[in-house]
Amino acid sequence: MKNIKIYVIYLLFAGLAISCKKEKSAELTSNLEEVVLDRTGWSATASSQETANLPATVLDGNTDTFWSSNATAAFPHWLLIDMKKQTIVTKIGLTTKQGDPKGFTKFRLEGSNDGTSFTAIGELAFNPATYTEQAFTLSPARNVRYLKLTALEKAATQKGNITFLAEFSVTGLQERKPLTDIALSKTGWTATASSEVNFPGDELNLASMIVDPISTKSPIPDDSQVPSFWQVDYDVLHPYPHWIIVDMKKASLLSYIGLNAHTDPKQGFSKFSISGSVDGTTFTQLGDNRNFNPTTVNEQKFAVSPTAPIRYVKITLLEGASYPCLANFEGYVKL
Repeated sequence: MKNIKIYVIYLLFAGLAISCKKEKSAELTSNLEEVVLDRTGWSATASSQETANLPATVLDGNTDTFWSSNATAAFPHWLLIDMKKQTIVTKIGLTTKQGDPKGFTKFRLEGSNDGTSFTAIGELAFNPATYTEQAFTLSPARNVRYLKLTALEKAATQKGNITFLAEFSVTGLQERKPLTDIALSKTGWTATASSEVNFPGDELNLASMIVDPISTKSPIPDDSQVPSFWQVDYDVLHPYPHWIIVDMKKASLLSYIGLNAHTDPKQGFSKFSISGSVDGTTFTQLGDNRNFNPTTVNEQKFAVSPTAPIRYVKITLLEGASYPCLANFEGYVKL
C-alpha cells in the first residue's frame, strides 16, 4: 500500500511538470507574415456572366470594372476564385459595383483544395450600398486553394435577379521576404569636415564631395578621370584624428555604411571610427574602431547598429597617410 501511494504521488508531480511546460510562441518561431496576397496568375469563374462584365474583373484591381451575373439567371449566383496554390487565408475583402446599391446582401463562403469538394466557412451579411472594401475575417484561418462566394439574397431595391461584384481580395500568410540592405538617396545631404582642400580656381577636394553621386568626377583637371573626393587640408599641418560629418537631413535606422577609397592608395587611411547623432552635437560611437583598406577602390561596407534612428554620421580617421582622402559615403537601411 505504501508503494502505491508513493507511485500516485509521483504521477501527480509528473503530470504537474508536464502541464507546466511552456511551449514556444508560434509568433516567435514562425517565418510567416500576414499580407494582402498578390493576385497575379489567379483566375475566376462564375455560375453565369454578362459578356462585357466577366468574372476575371474582380481580380484586376480596378473598382470601375465588375463581374455581373447573367440577367436571365436566378439566385443563387456563385463566383469561384482559384489562387493556383494552397494558401492560409485569414481574411477576404469584397468591393461592390460602384454607385449601384442593388447588389447582394447575404453570401456563403466556402473553401476547397480540389475545386470540387467544398467546406463551408460561413454565411455573412454584405452591404451593397457601401462602395469601399468590406473585410471579412476567417476564424480560424483556412488553408485552401479555391474560395467560392455564393450570393444568396438580393437587395430589396433589386427587381431582377442580376448581381455583381467589383473586387475580391485575399489576405493570407506567406513566407517573410528576406530583409535587404538598400542605399538611401543622398539628394540634399551635406557634409562638413575638420579640414578640407579648398583652393578655388586651383584645387577643390571638399567634404561635400563624399555625398556626390559615385559617378561624379573630380573638378581638378589633373584628376578629371577619377571620382570626386574629400581630402584633409595639406596647406597647414593637421595631425590625426581627422573627422567628417554627414548630415542625412532626416533620421534613419542605418544597418551599414559604405566607403570608397581614393584611387591613390598613398593618400588613404587605415583605421577609423563611426559615430552617430540625432542632433549633430552629441555623438555616440557605433561599435569598435574599424580597419580600412586604402588599396582598393571598391566599396567597403561596415555594419552599424544604432539603438535608434540617427541623422548624422561621423567618420573619424585615426591612422593613415599624412593628408588622407575619402571618395564616397553611402548609408544603407533594411527593407
